[in-house]
Amino acid sequence: MRGIRMIIWLVGLAAGSVGLAGVRAQVTAVPARVSDSLGVRIVFDAAKGSGGLRGYGGDVYAHTGVITDRSVSGVDWRYAPAWGDNSVKYRLSPVGGDVWQLDIGPSVRAFYGVEAGERILKLAFVFRSGDGLREGKAEGGGDIFVVLDEDEFVPVEPEERRRPEGVEDGISYSEGGDSVTLVFYAPGKEHVHLLGDFNGWKRGNEWQLYRDGGYWWMKFGLPDGDKEYGFQYLVDNGLRVADPYAEKVLDPVYDREIPAAVYPGLQACPVMGEGVVSVLGASGGVVAPGGAGVARAGEELCIYELLVRDFTEEGTIRAAAERLDYLKALGVNAVELMPVQEFEGNDSWGYNPAFYFAPDKAYGRREDYRFFIDEAHRRGMAVVLDVVFNHAAGLCPLARLYWDSAGGRPAGDNPWMNAVAPHPYSVFCDFNHEEPKVREFFKRVLGHWMLGYGVDGFRFDLSKGFTQRQSSEATAGLYDASRVAILKDYAEYIKGVNPDAYVILEHFCEDREERELAEAGMLLWNNLGGALGQAVMGYREGSGLEAGSAGGRGWPFHRLVTYGESHDEERVMYKAKTWGVGAIRDNSRNRYFQASLGGAFLLCMPGPKLVWQFGELGYDVSIEENGRTGRKPVRWDYYDDADRRQMFDFYCRLLELRAAFPRLFAAPERVEMRVGEEDWESGRSIMLERGDTAVLLAGNFTDDQITARVGFAEGYWEDVFGLQGGGFEVPQGGEVREVEVAKHFLRLFVRVRRRDTAVEAVYLRRRCEIRISGGWIVVEGDCAASYGEPHASCGEPHQLCGEPHASYGEPHASYGEPHASYGEPHQLYGEPHQLCGEPHQLCGEPHGNYGEPHGNRGEPHAGGSEGCGIVELSLYGIGGERVRSVKGCRMSLSGIRRGVYVATARTASGEVFAQKVVAP
Repeated sequence: MRGIRMIIWLVGLAAGSVGLAGVRAQVTAVPARVSDSLGVRIVFDAAKGSGGLRGYGGDVYAHTGVITDRSVSGVDWRYAPAWGDNSVKYRLSPVGGDVWQLDIGPSVRAFYGVEAGERILKLAFVFRSGDGLREGKAEGGGDIFVVLDEDEFVPVEPEERRRPEGVEDGISYSEGGDSVTLVFYAPGKEHVHLLGDFNGWKRGNEWQLYRDGGYWWMKFGLPDGDKEYGFQYLVDNGLRVADPYAEKVLDPVYDREIPAAVYPGLQACPVMGEGVVSVLGASGGVVAPGGAGVARAGEELCIYELLVRDFTEEGTIRAAAERLDYLKALGVNAVELMPVQEFEGNDSWGYNPAFYFAPDKAYGRREDYRFFIDEAHRRGMAVVLDVVFNHAAGLCPLARLYWDSAGGRPAGDNPWMNAVAPHPYSVFCDFNHEEPKVREFFKRVLGHWMLGYGVDGFRFDLSKGFTQRQSSEATAGLYDASRVAILKDYAEYIKGVNPDAYVILEHFCEDREERELAEAGMLLWNNLGGALGQAVMGYREGSGLEAGSAGGRGWPFHRLVTYGESHDEERVMYKAKTWGVGAIRDNSRNRYFQASLGGAFLLCMPGPKLVWQFGELGYDVSIEENGRTGRKPVRWDYYDDADRRQMFDFYCRLLELRAAFPRLFAAPERVEMRVGEEDWESGRSIMLERGDTAVLLAGNFTDDQITARVGFAEGYWEDVFGLQGGGFEVPQGGEVREVEVAKHFLRLFVRVRRRDTAVEAVYLRRRCEIRISGGWIVVEGDCAASYGEPHASCGEPHQLCGEPHASYGEPHASYGEPHASYGEPHQLYGEPHQLCGEPHQLCGEPHGNYGEPHGNRGEPHAGGSEGCGIVELSLYGIGGERVRSVKGCRMSLSGIRRGVYVATARTASGEVFAQKVVAP
């Protein structure tokens, strides 16, 4: 029925019980007590509620039906006519001004034709013009209801009584869960009563809350502590609202659209409730998380941002958890969830929150969210929650409690919200964060998600809006001391709960303010999408990447979370496919190479990074498809495309490199970046150095092969994407070398401490490694224990990284031009043994330090080769032939010719890993 779809923000107020003496309601019933066996006159004030018919002089009709005991929810209309039925029985008579009336008779039951034995609970209305273009609804755009057979009710003066010590706002359960104390902050209100499943939704002064200044409270027993109860607050005998601290709410409209497979056993919203109903009982609140969080220095973060709705076909948090092995294999160490706190509707980006303590049911149950976070922690990945504290949607009780109906916005006396936002970016109801009560509320929210779910940190959406200073777009980013103090207050609270938690701001203010926040330990979003998009499209103009590093700002630390695309930007691959230069737009392979190159420059810059979902596979669907915030295609099929899979492998290797040298990328001691427009033709480069380790990236965004002159510091260097024998030594003082870089590609070199002249230490397992020592190939470490529980391969559970594809250029050619190898000794990249996973090498997991003397992120090796967990050790030539195979952890190199080989080790469980070695 049309009536079911009428709710936009708020479900209507109950007419016939609305207003105190002397206050005219939007709808009143004469007589006030409505019976199904008698007639009733409905009086409608078009100037109130939504005001859609205010001042209208044409014919007005009622679209009306009933809610009965056979309705499945409080907005399931029955016995209503078709929308647009202009029968005389539905036409209202003008009374004068904006007041109209409708006579329903001879009885309510006869007027609607309700079957005998079916109990009528409420009358439902939407008033409209004859042509249906104008509608009079309840405040906020909802349906209007009149409750039947309600006892005559006059609130008495509330009893003043101090609330119990130590009880916070919201819902507090007794230790045994058999009683509950409700505390409701509503200063200036005259009466607050409780309605719910536990009292049959009957108004009565015995259910009036005690008053304690601006607080209202009540403690009562629960008939059955194992049951969930819906409830609402009845404020001033008119407005019904849910508890803003509720950890679960029921929606009469949108809950019906949630499949049972997503939320098994979800109870229907109580028929006698009006609008969103809060829930108490059963769970007694969220308990402490099952596993510890994940702690890392913020500068080491590599975040994967995802929208639960568009990440899997199921669009649930449980299904997203099943893809965590893929993310682990990719190499990210944190997952950022776009907003999941209960938002309006079921199909949303989540930036329209209404209930901050409740996870949205459209993605699953509370235990499903907990499962996702616990499973991420088991894989060593942190979980960051995107939170929207700048504003709330109109359904939020904090907005509804003090609402200006005529203006359609929070009222001037709202204790939490501004009537009009002081800044130009607000789209809903703007919070005043200078109010202590607002900060108290949101600190409770932050603690709830950290302590109740185990969340490791937060990304604050539009933190620029945490201000009371009047501003325009031109001035909103200027330094604001109050805003800085507010954000420091939140960060201090978060760190007090978990010193290792992440505080990330979408801020975009002047450098002075962002630097002060960074000095306080916060991380700042840094959008490099414009420049990186230009580079990937093949345009020199506007492609300078200097802003990707905090060093470009003169900061001594790297606390910018830099990204090339997030949920907010047009997808880089769509740009390249649509607007790129001819060589990029018209050649898909060039696009993938160019995008991989862009990813390399992003990931090789120091500081934390963020990758948007499927960006590692070259997602090329426009952000505007199906509307900017509309559903987008879920493209796991990209993973089976050879070219896109190569791009994934590329990201996998780069993230593996960052994981191998975390402090090098988090806090390099020396940084040299040649990434400006002036470096376009000659080749761009990034060099990071810390102690004995260094990384040097040289890239070519043009359509011609170039010779780049790059400076190598002294030490032993290895070519990550080429076969350069045992690498090369740069003498003391360093030297400049000419490096050939193919079009749309790069060269990547790593300087490592050389522990053995015959060891190439680029590919190491995190718990064990293959190396050459004293004429032997040995396996060291605890190789039987897989670091990437429960899966370890790149892309698992799908397949090994690289399989079943061949080399990076195959079948066309290698990455290098013209169709030869990219590096010596004239071998396609990875073919047949070295492609990330093909057929012996796992990408990312379970490898570890690139040449560091330690195994698992700096932890010492288990030591020796005894008990390493290997059942077979094999050596292959670069042509793929097996040269030697032995049982156990050691192999003699006696009789083996000098050259480049691939050594593979197989565990008892069948897991295989490999390392390129150079036999002396």
